[in-house]
This record gives sequence, structure tokens and C-alpha cells, in this order.
Amino acid sequence: MNSFRIYCGLDTKGRLTLDQARETALGLACDYFPHGHTIIESTGRWQQDNAPVTEPTIIVEVMTTYPNEEAKVYKMAGGYKTLAFQEAVFITKTEIEGDFV
Repeated sequence: MNSFRIYCGLDTKGRLTLDQARETALGLACDYFPHGHTIIESTGRWQQDNAPVTEPTIIVEVMTTYPNEEAKVYKMAGGYKTLAFQEAVFITKTEIEGDFV
């Protein structure tokens, strides 16, 4: 089983409000993963010009055994990148063992 995380920053440099960017991420997650996904509200941080930058971030997590889901992960990330005016959207993939109880 694989776990994918798609990191969607919500700062659009004023092109969308935080709520609009958030709704874009949530809407795409439902469109691409209607059978299940997890939303993690988070905060991204990094240094720029010797000053900390903080950005609200939505992480969309998908766990699947289906090979075609990986293509959907990249399509969702690309869609969010375009619609939310992002420079980049980060994706992680981790092989996991898991089961429902």
C-alpha cells in the first residue's frame, strides 16, 4: 500500500483569498479521490531573505493499493498548482503496511 501526501500552500499572492484557495484544494481532493482521502490543516515555514515565512497549508493524504491512483495524485497537484497560482506543489510517496480493523 502507498500513502501519498499533496502539500497545497494557500498563499496565492493575493489572487485568491485563503478561503478560496482552501476550497480549491478541498474541491479537487473530492473530485480526484471521491472514495476517500484525509485533509490535514498545517503550516509551512521556511527562511526567505533571512526572515521566516509562514504559510497556511492543506495536506491531502491518499492511501491506496491501486496503481492508477498515483497518476491522479499528480493530476490533482497540477490542477491545484494552476488554479491556486502556486510556484510548486510538493508530493510525497511512502510505502506503508496498513489494514482496516
